[in-house]
Amino acid sequence: MGAQNGEDDNASPRKKRKLARPQATSYILRKLLDKVPLDTDGEEDVHITCVEYWKENLYIGTSAAEVLHFVSLPSGESNEPSFILATRLPITVTQNPTTTQTAVCAGVQQIVLLPGVNKACILCNGTVSFYHLPELSPAFGTKVNNCRWIGGLDLNRSADEPTGDDPVIMIAIQSRIMLVRIGEEAKRIRAVEFPGCLIASRRDTIACVADQYSYSLVDVEHQQKIPLFFISSPNEAVESGHVDGMPSKAESSTRRSSSISYRHQNSGKVSGHGRSTSLNAFVGSLGMRPQSPRGQPDRSTPHGQDLLGVAESPRSSISQERGATSISKDLPSVPTSELESDKQKPLPPAPKRSLPQLKPHIISPTSSEFLLITGTGVSEPGVGVRVNLDGDGVRGAINFQRYPEAVIVDRLEEVNQTSVNGDRLEGYVLAVISVEADGESRKCLEVQRWDINPEEGEWPKELIEIPTAKVSQSLHVGISHTTGPSQLNFYELGELLRMVRLKIPKTGTSTPLEETDPRTRATIEQLQKEKELFESQELTDTEGSKRVDQGWEAQRNKEEAAFAHGLGSIRSSLVMWSGDHVWHVLKNPLSLQLDESLQKASMLESSGRYKSVDREYIINLIQPIRDTEARSEAEFLGLEYVRQKAGLLLFLDLLSMTPDGKPEDMITSTEEILEASSLDPRVILLFIPLLRDEVVQGPQGIWVHGGIAQVAETYLEQLREPKSPLQLSSVVHGAILDMAKHYLFAWQRKRGYGSVTDEKFVFDSIDAALLHLLLRQQQDSQAMRGSESSASVRAELNKLADNWKGNFDRAVTLLEQYNQLFILSRLYQSRKMAGNVLKTWRRIALGEKESDSEINSASVEMQMRKYLVKIRDQQLIEEYGTWLAARNPSLGIQVFADDNSRVKLEPPEVIGLLKRHAPNAVQDYLEHLVFSKNCGQYADDLIAYYLDTVLSVLQSSPTARRSLSESYSTYRALRPPKPTYLNFITENAPSEAWWKSRLRLLQLLGGGPGTHYTSFPSLSYSIPTVLARIEPFQNELVSESIILDGRQGRHREALHLLTHGLGDYDSAIRYCIFRGFSTTEAGNDSPIDSAAVVAKQSELFRYLLSEFLQINDCSDRTERTSDLLSRFGSWFDVREVLTLVPDDWNVEILSGFLAYVFRGLVSQAREARIQRGLSASLNLRIVVEHLEGVEKIRGWVEDADGLRGLRDGVRLNDSQEERGGDDGDASDFGEMAVPSAEGG
Repeated sequence: MGAQNGEDDNASPRKKRKLARPQATSYILRKLLDKVPLDTDGEEDVHITCVEYWKENLYIGTSAAEVLHFVSLPSGESNEPSFILATRLPITVTQNPTTTQTAVCAGVQQIVLLPGVNKACILCNGTVSFYHLPELSPAFGTKVNNCRWIGGLDLNRSADEPTGDDPVIMIAIQSRIMLVRIGEEAKRIRAVEFPGCLIASRRDTIACVADQYSYSLVDVEHQQKIPLFFISSPNEAVESGHVDGMPSKAESSTRRSSSISYRHQNSGKVSGHGRSTSLNAFVGSLGMRPQSPRGQPDRSTPHGQDLLGVAESPRSSISQERGATSISKDLPSVPTSELESDKQKPLPPAPKRSLPQLKPHIISPTSSEFLLITGTGVSEPGVGVRVNLDGDGVRGAINFQRYPEAVIVDRLEEVNQTSVNGDRLEGYVLAVISVEADGESRKCLEVQRWDINPEEGEWPKELIEIPTAKVSQSLHVGISHTTGPSQLNFYELGELLRMVRLKIPKTGTSTPLEETDPRTRATIEQLQKEKELFESQELTDTEGSKRVDQGWEAQRNKEEAAFAHGLGSIRSSLVMWSGDHVWHVLKNPLSLQLDESLQKASMLESSGRYKSVDREYIINLIQPIRDTEARSEAEFLGLEYVRQKAGLLLFLDLLSMTPDGKPEDMITSTEEILEASSLDPRVILLFIPLLRDEVVQGPQGIWVHGGIAQVAETYLEQLREPKSPLQLSSVVHGAILDMAKHYLFAWQRKRGYGSVTDEKFVFDSIDAALLHLLLRQQQDSQAMRGSESSASVRAELNKLADNWKGNFDRAVTLLEQYNQLFILSRLYQSRKMAGNVLKTWRRIALGEKESDSEINSASVEMQMRKYLVKIRDQQLIEEYGTWLAARNPSLGIQVFADDNSRVKLEPPEVIGLLKRHAPNAVQDYLEHLVFSKNCGQYADDLIAYYLDTVLSVLQSSPTARRSLSESYSTYRALRPPKPTYLNFITENAPSEAWWKSRLRLLQLLGGGPGTHYTSFPSLSYSIPTVLARIEPFQNELVSESIILDGRQGRHREALHLLTHGLGDYDSAIRYCIFRGFSTTEAGNDSPIDSAAVVAKQSELFRYLLSEFLQINDCSDRTERTSDLLSRFGSWFDVREVLTLVPDDWNVEILSGFLAYVFRGLVSQAREARIQRGLSASLNLRIVVEHLEGVEKIRGWVEDADGLRGLRDGVRLNDSQEERGGDDGDASDFGEMAVPSAEGG
C-alpha cells in the first residue's frame, strides 16, 4: 500500500485556507428516537439493525424481523419533528435459514427505498421482499431467497432525480449478483458471476464489490473484473510491504474465459494495493466495448413463476450466452515451451495461513473514487485505500485507530446547498470503532477528513463517544445515510446569532470635574434643560403611538429570532443507531464549535462569576479565521460573532489585570482583535468607567448578538459588585486608554460605512468618548510638567474639534468641564458659529480659566484680530472690533484698517464707532489714516487729539512745562557738533504719553525727523486753529511755533526761533536749503524755476546770516557766521556780506568766504576769456563757410534777356533746358535772391 502515494500530490483537491482546529467536536449526536418500542418477545438482545427515512416516514428494522414505521409530526419551537408509530410490520420468511445465516443475518438486514417508483426492498433473514411506499404493503407477490446483500444503486443518480429509466438494484445471492430493474414489476436484466458478494458500491457500470476475502472492480455491463487486494492481510505482509505477483497472463485468460468470479485460493502474499495484470486488458477493453446485451431477449421465467429466476443454474449466465465473446482474445497467448516447462516443475506447497475474517467496507466519496477498508485484525488499526474506476490508487491512505465496524462518508454539499461562493465544501469520513478506556470497551465515532492528505498534519482525528444504556446493546452500532434528508435546526445557533437588546444596568453618572465658574455652570445647566425639554416632548406623545412603541421590541425580537433560527436550518441524511436508540449525526456548525472553544477558554468561579480567560488559547483560535472567507450567510454571521466575543473576552480580561500585568504585546494583540471584530464600540465603552457615560442609545437601545449580550450582561452585573475585578480596575491604566484611543480612531474611519447599524448613535458615542479621553490625557500630561505627549494630544484635540461630527452639545459640555476654552472656540469655528467663537475668546482674554498654559490674552487677541477680518458679519465686527480696540488700540484698529477685510467700513463710520465704544483707540486710527493712508482730511482731527493730550498736561502740570524748558536749555548747552533738536528729544524724551503725542504732533505738523521742520506737501490743516490753541504756551512749544511760522511764510520769525530760541543751527540751515514750504507754495503744482529756487534760498540765507550776526555769544557768533559763509558762500553776495559783517572783524574770520569769492572771481575771469576765444573761433568758422558757399555758386546777372551766370555766360534757362533741369550744386542753397551788380 505504500506504493500508492506516488501520484497523489497532483490529484489532490485545490488547497484552501486552513483553520486552527477548535477543541469542540465536528459532529454531534442529536436524539431522533429514544427507547424505540422493540418487540423482544422473550429475547434479551433485540436491537435496531437498520434505519431509513423518506418524506416524513421513518422505517426501523430490528433484529426481531420487524420493520417499525413511524410518521413525523412537526412540533416544538425548534421546528424539529416528533415521531409516532404508525405500523409494526413483521417480516415472514418461508425458507429456513441455515445456522450461518441465523447468526449473521438475523432479523432485518437492509431496507432499500426506491422513491422514484415508490417501492421498498427489505432483506430479512436472507430473503428479499418487495413493498409499496410509504405504507409498506406487499408488492410483486414474490421473494428472493438465499440473498446475502441488496443495494448497489447507481450513486451517480439521485434517488429523487426524475429519469426515464426505472432504478436498478443489485441482489447478491450465493453464486452471483443479479441486476434487477424495479418498476411496475421486478425484472432481472443481467447476472454477474461473483459468488459470495457481501457488499458493493456502484458508479454507473463500474461496481466495487467484496466477498469475505478481497475487493474487486467489476464492469457489470461488459462482464469484466479487476481483482484488487485482500480485506485482511497478515501482519508480516503489511509490515514488509511485499507485493506478490499475480497469475500469468495465460492463467488469467483461462480463468476469465471460464468465469468472471475470482477466488483467492492458495494465493501468496498480496499487499493492500496489489492488483492483477489483467488491468491493462480491462482498460484496453473499455476502449472497444462490445454491444450491450440489453437488447437481447430476457431469459427469465414466465409470469407466475419465480420472477428473478433464482432457481436457474448458474451456468445459464449471460457470460455463457455470449459464447464466443471472451476477453481472452485480447490477451497474448503463452508460448508452448513455457507451458511445458511449467508442467515439469513441481508446484511449491501453499503457505498455511489463517487470515482474520474482517467485515468489508466500500464507500464512494466522489464520482471517480472508491474507499476500501483493509486491516490485519479487529483490534488492530485499519487503513482506507482509495482507488479510481480503473483500479489505480489515488491520493493518500486514511488510517483508523481500530478496524471500523461501520464506515460512512459525509459530503455536506450533497444535502446542504448553502455555499455562497461556489467553493467545494468539506468531506468527512466517520467510522464506528471500539476503543479501550478505563478497562472497558467503548464504542466511539471516529471523525476525520477524507479530502485532505494526512501527511499535512492538520485536522487531527476526533473521537465522539456513543451513548449507550446497556453494555450488550453497545455491541450493535450502525451508521448510514437515509434516502431522504431530514430538515433540522440548530436552535442554539440561532440563539447565539440572533440580535437582542443589551440590558444595561444603571451605573451612575461620572463627574470627572466639578465646574466652579458660574458662567460655565449656567451654560451646562441650559444645555441640560434643553435636553430634558426635548426628551419630555418625545415622552408626551399620543396614547396610540405609546402602544406602538411598547410593541416594537417584541415585534423586532420575533423577527430577529425568525431570521437567526433560519440560519440554523440544516438538512442531514446521516443517522446512527445503537440498541433501541436512534440519533441524527449532524455536522456541528463552525460557529458553535468556536463558541464552545471560547467557553472552555473562559474560567469562571464556582458562583459563575468572571475569573480569567486563557488569552493565548483565544488568540491562537482567532488568528486563523480573521481573514477567512465565509461560505454561507450563517457562517459569515457566525464568524463575526466569534470574533466579537473573542475581542470582548480579551478586553475584559485585560481590564481586570493589574497595571504591572499588562505587557505591551498583550495590549497590541487585544487591540488588533477588537478592531477586526466589528463589535459595537459602545459595548466596549460600557466597561471603561471614564467613558461609560458617553454611550448614546437610540430609542431602541443597543442590539448585539445574543451570545455577546449574555457575556456583556454577566460582566456588567459584576461591575455593580464592589469587590469584582472589573470594579477594582475603575482607575484605568494609561496604556488601556491609549489602546481605547487607537480603537476609537480606527472606528472613526468607518464613518459612512453601510455595514454600521445605528450609525448616528454609534459615532456620536465614539466622538464623545474620544473627546473625553483626549481631554483626560491632556489634563494628565499638563499635570506632569515637560510631558512630551502633551503636544501630540493637543494636536489630536485640535484635529478632532476642527472636524467634529458628533453630538455638539455633549462636546461643549465636556470642553467646558475641562476648561478647554480655546478648543471650544475651534469647535465653534468648525460649525461657523462666529459669535460663539468671539465670545469664547473674550472669556479667555478677560481671565477666565483656560487649562492650556500656552494660551494667554495676547495670543487670543491676535487670533481675534485675524478672525474678524475673515468673517462677513458686520455686527460682530463692530461689536468685537471696538471691544478689541478698547482693550488693545494698536491691535484693534487693524480690524478696521486691514485692506483684506471682507467687510469694508468707511473711516467716518469707524471713527464714530471708536468714539462711542473705544475712545482711546480713535487717535491710533487717525494716525493710521493720516500717516499710513495719507488721508490729509483727518489731519485736523488728529492734531486736535494731539493738542488735547499735550495742552491738558501743560495746563495742569508745572513739571511738564519745566520739563520742556529744561529740554531747551539742555540742548542749547550742547557744543557743536550736536544733533538737531528733534533728534535730541526723540532719543531722550521721557516715557510719558504726552511726550509721545508731542513727537507725533511735530511729525504731523511738518517737523518729523525726516523732514526737519518741513511739512508734508500734500497735508493741509487749519493753521490759525492750531496757533490759537498753542498761543498760551508759545514759550514752551517753540518747535511747534517754528513749524507754523514756516507754514505761514514767516521765515524770518521761524529762523529767529531756531537760532535764538532753540540754538538749533543745523536745523536753521536745513530750513534755508528746503525753503521752508509755505501753504501757498505747497499747493502750487506749477513747474519749479531753478532761478527762483536759488533766489529764495539766497533770501533765506541772508535772513539767517543776519540772525547769526545777532547771536549774543561772541565766539558762537563768529564761529556760526564763519561756518555759514564758508559752506554756503555761493548763496551770498560779497558786497552784502561785507556790508553786514562788522568792520572790526579779522579777515581771518572771513577767510573761507573770501577765498571762495576770490576763487569765484578768478574762475569767472578765466571763463570769460575762454568764452571770448570760443566765440571768436565760432565767428571765424561761420565766415569761412559763407565764403565757401559764395565761391561755389559765383555771381549771377539779370538783364533784359534773363538771368545768367558770370562764370560761363550761359543763360540759366538755356543751361537748365540743356541739362534737363537744375544741377545738383545749385540746389544746395535752395531758392536764393539774385545779388545786385554792386554786390557781385
